[in-house]
Amino acid sequence: MKKIFIIVLGLISNSYGQVLNDQAYLIEYKKAVQLFANSQYEQAGQKLTALSDKNYTNPMVPYAYFYNALSAKNKGNSYQSRVIFRSLFENFYDWDKINEARIIYAELNFGENYFEEGLKNLEAIQDKEFDDLKIDILNEHIPKIKSISTLKELYFKFPTHEVLARNLVEKIQANRYNSKDDLEISDMLTNRFKLKEVSKSKIQSKGNTSSASKNESSIDFGVLLPFNITDLANSVGANKYTFELYEGMKIAAEQLKAGGINVNLHAFDVKKSKDDFLVLEKKEAFKNLDLIVGPLYPNPNEKAVEFTLKHKIIQVHPLSNNLNLLKDGNSIFLMQPSHLQQSRKTLQYVSGLDKKKTVSIYFGNAKKDSLFASIYRSEALKKGYKITVFKKYAGNLQKLLPETGHIFLATDNNQGVKFLQSLSYSKITTETVCTAASFAWDKNQNNTFSEHVSLIYPEFVSKEKENVRNFDKIFLEKMAGQPSFYAYAGYDLVLFFAKMLKDGKDIFKLNIESGEYTDEYLLSGFDFSGKIKENGIVPIVKYKNEAFEEIFR
Repeated sequence: MKKIFIIVLGLISNSYGQVLNDQAYLIEYKKAVQLFANSQYEQAGQKLTALSDKNYTNPMVPYAYFYNALSAKNKGNSYQSRVIFRSLFENFYDWDKINEARIIYAELNFGENYFEEGLKNLEAIQDKEFDDLKIDILNEHIPKIKSISTLKELYFKFPTHEVLARNLVEKIQANRYNSKDDLEISDMLTNRFKLKEVSKSKIQSKGNTSSASKNESSIDFGVLLPFNITDLANSVGANKYTFELYEGMKIAAEQLKAGGINVNLHAFDVKKSKDDFLVLEKKEAFKNLDLIVGPLYPNPNEKAVEFTLKHKIIQVHPLSNNLNLLKDGNSIFLMQPSHLQQSRKTLQYVSGLDKKKTVSIYFGNAKKDSLFASIYRSEALKKGYKITVFKKYAGNLQKLLPETGHIFLATDNNQGVKFLQSLSYSKITTETVCTAASFAWDKNQNNTFSEHVSLIYPEFVSKEKENVRNFDKIFLEKMAGQPSFYAYAGYDLVLFFAKMLKDGKDIFKLNIESGEYTDEYLLSGFDFSGKIKENGIVPIVKYKNEAFEEIFR
């Protein structure tokens, strides 16, 4: 029966491979991963089985194997899951996520009492980064083995594992009748591993820290925002964005709960002082959070980074696009794409327009605008562009130098309107890419934007989406007002990171790095593939058919 299953799996995969090119494969893969994220494991497995073929050259193929194995596991078919995992190891032994896959496979085998297979795969993981996790897994599962003979057999096959030695000695010492050989083994192992120095109670507590300290069926988010609770009467207006961000989070948590994913939001008032965070880290339960949002200001964030690294807590910055926030750890994420990411994606977009490789770059008075312009210039030069103009824009109607390639503008204070008028005045009709911040959206008429104007718009929300309309209705009922970008961002943050964490921290990195997630989000979605820690999706929009449409990401 096992052989039949493997043959059928191979036939399905091969037949699918004959009709899918790389682009079609990627489209089907993204659909399958979205089904997996939505806990639709049966449908996800059907798609992923067809995509799990070593003959494909697409870099997502090992991910397809992995999610296919997880889909089978989550459906309760552990045998099928183990078969697919073994196929993954055989065909993609050098995959950069193979250790994460072996961790899941090892736990699956321990849960089914295939202890030798579990130990063998833990030993195959040589990366020191996984040592603590391997010890936790062994401390959880090895004490469940009741048979002295099983423990002896495992120890002599894996003689370097202290946890095996320790549990074997405990079982022998607890046994009323022991052979002379067993007593000699007990003495030998006690001396070899100095087990007299480790108390039994300490061993047991070390193996059960995760289950004793928090409810594993829920996901706990700490929301560290400047609520200004001590001056709530005056702070709601000033910090309206904070409350909208949090309200969006709560709506997402409610919807996730209805779908079987329990997310607990723990709100903390963290403003600009380090002391705001130092008070929190003294709370015993605080270190059991799975993820924290914020803090928004540098001083408390400095302490938050130290704390999250120590306790292996994921940190998400919802509003900033500052890459410096990522330098201290690989579990810190930016929801917003950096200026570097926006520059690269914009140049990728422009390169597809078949324009001359020249660019005129203009920027406003703000430091962030000149910084963005400098980064764009640097990336354009790397791509072989000639810089025709690099100049501060004063915000007035003026004659601009001719440009036949494309134009880039980064400014604010609604100076974009005057700049577009200056383009018209100068009779320049080439493609012009502006930052969305160049325009004040409460003042602009839509006819400001011609067919030659594109906007870099990370905050873009399409009001044509059904899920956006549904969210707007819920938000209006709760808050008696229309949501802003902050409410949408809060909703997307909780929805996305909860789904990435719903299967546990062990495979969080695999989930988050597996590709784009776009279908169910109010903004344009998320992409942390390629081991980046900032959102790789950069929406570029145009005004078409009396509405803004996303034309590139």
